[in-house]
Amino acid sequence: MQNNPYFIDFDKLFENYADKYYGEHEDEYDSPDDFARDLDRIYQEWATSPQQVIGGISPSEFFNKIPTSDLMDILKGSCVGENNPNSLLFDRIAAEPELKDDLIQLALASSDEKLLLVTLSLINEMGGAESEFYIDMVERDIDACVKEECIEKLCERADEVKEILLQRAQNSDDIAKIEMYVEPLTFCAAGDDRILALLRMLLSSDPNVAYVAALMGRYGDERACADLYKLLDDCDYAEFIEIRNAIETLGGTVDAHYRDFSADPLYKAIKGIK
Repeated sequence: MQNNPYFIDFDKLFENYADKYYGEHEDEYDSPDDFARDLDRIYQEWATSPQQVIGGISPSEFFNKIPTSDLMDILKGSCVGENNPNSLLFDRIAAEPELKDDLIQLALASSDEKLLLVTLSLINEMGGAESEFYIDMVERDIDACVKEECIEKLCERADEVKEILLQRAQNSDDIAKIEMYVEPLTFCAAGDDRILALLRMLLSSDPNVAYVAALMGRYGDERACADLYKLLDDCDYAEFIEIRNAIETLGGTVDAHYRDFSADPLYKAIKGIK
């Protein structure tokens, strides 16, 4: 990719431009923070100003001249190693709606965290993909933060994906996968016995008690209070906080001094106890 005529470190070019600009205008700023607040304007000035290193045209014009057919290869190359795609490349690709299908196929075929996050961001910028795409992505063996991006999109479409996520959760014995299926389901209206049953199953099987308690609180089914109350006598302080918050969200009450946590490491750290 280093031999690609389009591959230039534009971030470094802007960094050099910004350093020079600050040196020439330092007396106009009270502090570096004031300069940082002006960076968006300076970036736009740089992006539309001729640069000799790219043939005397502006960076914006440079990217606008790139053939659409080359953009995907440039995107892949810009994610290799320590490289990162320039925002102008990002904007150019996002302005080409016919590339969305290529981005979706690239995301489904790639396992590189950086490339996946960039590709997902572009797909979402271009209006998003079908829900099946995000479900397929969370079921793949890829980085957790990439899955979380996809789960967020499913949460936004909770009612649309409710039945398919319920079916997959009910047919799985993988706790980690069930967690991923259930999180969007907690954005559906409370009262579905199937969702409550899954949450209760997780509460009894999942070691991440605090997380499941938070899911229960968000789902909002008051029937879960009874299940949460049962955990108060046998939990650490971190779990207690989430369980209590969930119970209170569901309309219940828990005395802040319900138990003595003076020996709990987190409690001691929060309270400054040595």
